[in-house]
Amino acid sequence: MKYYKQLPNQIVGNHNIIYLYDIAPSYYKKTKIRMAEFKCHCGKQFNTRVVDVVNNKRKSCGCKKGNKPFIYNEGDIINGIKFIRSCGTYKHAQRAIFECPICKKHWESLIGNIQAGHTKSCCKVKRGWSRSQWKRLASTAYLYKVRLYNDTETFIKIGITTRNPKKRMTYIPYNYEIIKIIEGESGYIYDLENKTKRLFKKYKYKPLINFKGETECYIF
Repeated sequence: MKYYKQLPNQIVGNHNIIYLYDIAPSYYKKTKIRMAEFKCHCGKQFNTRVVDVVNNKRKSCGCKKGNKPFIYNEGDIINGIKFIRSCGTYKHAQRAIFECPICKKHWESLIGNIQAGHTKSCCKVKRGWSRSQWKRLASTAYLYKVRLYNDTETFIKIGITTRNPKKRMTYIPYNYEIIKIIEGESGYIYDLENKTKRLFKKYKYKPLINFKGETECYIF
């Protein structure tokens, strides 16, 4: 059994659940299961399996209120990283735009990961998710094709998201026009995205403005 090391009052997972201390383990078919006392984002204490909180399977004490929002203002510093703006809450996890302390670019991350110190810059974030990660994240996903434009540029962006594609566009620094959206099972959409990008590979385009997803752009 993998041992996840936590410290008292440490945020665990992406749902603002705080680890307090270990309690007596439980057993299932002679398998020892590590248990701990946690504090929910609503303030109530509860106990559950550590692995469920670490892997974001347990999102609250059961209050079902979702992730209680933390209020940050532009310029606030969270663990040494500058907060820019919120991207809202999706599947109980808050996302926001931050300024990388290394390269000074803006990138999107889970607020819980920044608070807990799991993510410290965009320069150390692994680019791209695997097929299995997409399937774990959500059962369905969207493949979108949009035209991005401003007064001097116009080009195509192709990507995959588990959110409404319109919300995905909110932090891209261009105007947009949706050309096509395909919704389906996450694994199928992941494969379809890769196939589509291979077809468009020779039409790659580098936007003049940097943003997350700029490597998925093509000549219009």
